[in-house]
Amino acid sequence: MGKNGIQYAVVDAFAAEPFKGNPAAVCLLEDGDKAADERWMQSVAAEFNISETAFLLRDSSGAAGAAPRFQLRWFTPAAEVALCGHATLASAHFLFTSVLAEQETLIEFSTKSGILTARKVPAPESTGVSGEGKLFIELDFPMIDLVDCHAAELPSIPETLNGASVVTVHKSATAGDLIVELSSGKEVADIIPNIHEIKKCSGRGVIVTGPAPAGSGYDFFTRFFCPKFGIDENRYLAETEKNVVMELEFLSVGLVEKIQYFQRDVVAVVVAHAQVDAFTAEPFKGNPAAVCLLEDASKAADERWMQSVAAEFNLSDTAFLLRDDSSAATGAAPRFQLRWFAPATELKLCGHATLAAAHFLFTSVLAAQETLIEFSTKSGILTARKVPAPETASAGVSGEGKLFIELDFPMIDLVDCPPDELPSIPETLNGASIVSVHKSSTAGDLVVELSSGKEVADIIPNFHEIKTCSGRGVVITGPAPSGSGYNFFTRFFCPKFGVDEDPVCGSAHCALAPYWGGKLGKQKLTAFQASPRSGILHLELEVAGRRVRIQGEAITVMTGTLLA
Repeated sequence: MGKNGIQYAVVDAFAAEPFKGNPAAVCLLEDGDKAADERWMQSVAAEFNISETAFLLRDSSGAAGAAPRFQLRWFTPAAEVALCGHATLASAHFLFTSVLAEQETLIEFSTKSGILTARKVPAPESTGVSGEGKLFIELDFPMIDLVDCHAAELPSIPETLNGASVVTVHKSATAGDLIVELSSGKEVADIIPNIHEIKKCSGRGVIVTGPAPAGSGYDFFTRFFCPKFGIDENRYLAETEKNVVMELEFLSVGLVEKIQYFQRDVVAVVVAHAQVDAFTAEPFKGNPAAVCLLEDASKAADERWMQSVAAEFNLSDTAFLLRDDSSAATGAAPRFQLRWFAPATELKLCGHATLAAAHFLFTSVLAAQETLIEFSTKSGILTARKVPAPETASAGVSGEGKLFIELDFPMIDLVDCPPDELPSIPETLNGASIVSVHKSSTAGDLVVELSSGKEVADIIPNFHEIKTCSGRGVVITGPAPSGSGYNFFTRFFCPKFGVDEDPVCGSAHCALAPYWGGKLGKQKLTAFQASPRSGILHLELEVAGRRVRIQGEAITVMTGTLLA
């Protein structure tokens, strides 16, 4: 932790192995001011970008000898919630294993839903395991009623669930979730929901449930979709399970559900990591990337493990670094192997995660006199260099005390896009004024120029429709407003890769820089990525060498270690 660092952990809840269950971030606050700063907590939760982040503050109001008590609040990436099961479980696990004395067996949490408890317990009979050496935790939560759902509050259920066999539809009495029972657990597991349609429902989201297959060892299956809260699918939401149990078992109001969990012991292989916000000088802006520094070449060759880690971070990209000694000649620039993974797949080129990796190395790993790094990647050798503040930076920015980094990336051509490869662009972009549509020659991104930067900033895309496009996703761009200090605006949507919107995409500007450079007759340009987090890219074309130099700042917001 830094000078003002806050201890945190990411814990996989309701799982017997790492990278399963539902990850939750847990932040242990020592400062009551932080615990009262809702804007800061919401920014941190958005930075983690996992379904929930829990904030703990020790509560000294309990009597002497009583169980330790903590204030507990839960935030999704988009909003605070009044009750969260898996993040409570994650909090209890973190406290039992890393904070409290071993003899403590009970924790009380003071929450917006009242006092909740977490208790160490023996292994439940239903697990079929002895529990020896394992930590099982029981949560004591309030029961939630289901009520009838009025037809006017329903979205188009057949369209929302793509034709699944619906048995009943109810609504939770507290959060207003739609509870949809399907005819079988298999339908629950196989369903591909229409996230765009789910956003129209009246409550938080849609829970689908159905009877488990005979012999599976389970009673029912469940999934939960809540895109309104920045979570297309919540991997395991404990409080929704009580809704479903009530429906299927008709438990009476006033009873209390107890939820049990255990985590298998894991042999830790420690990997240093940082989370860096790229193309910004402010925390919680720009594009966050995780950077993992590997010491073990076997980890660098384990694509399945790297993909699991990237899915765990759930950021637009995670960078994996391994020192490359192939250029160990005296005086040569340090070289690192670099690979990039989105939550769903590996990438061949990524700008913001390269900037994040360079920032991490320059500030935390390499000697201060190092000014150049080489990266060996699937797109060839890329470089990152410390540079003065670019001329196109805001007036008054001297660069003194700031670290600007220049990436040397390949130029990417735009080509005409055949009509049969286009999705329905008007529907995809909800009626925006389209000037032209091209396609990047490498990743096949659709590049759509709109009539103004304001349209770029204001657009609300149809992600369901974007998934039908032929390439990675859709880049939209338009001329910047006069006097803004920028040349063009950009946004990038790539839900196929598990990233609805990439907050700032460096690699997209390898194509956009020559496109706008040609239109505007400029070799130096400044781009503004108009996502909600926003970011600034300073661009310079080297036409003869077919290179694009991308300059920007970055800031480290978290550091830690991977234990799995």
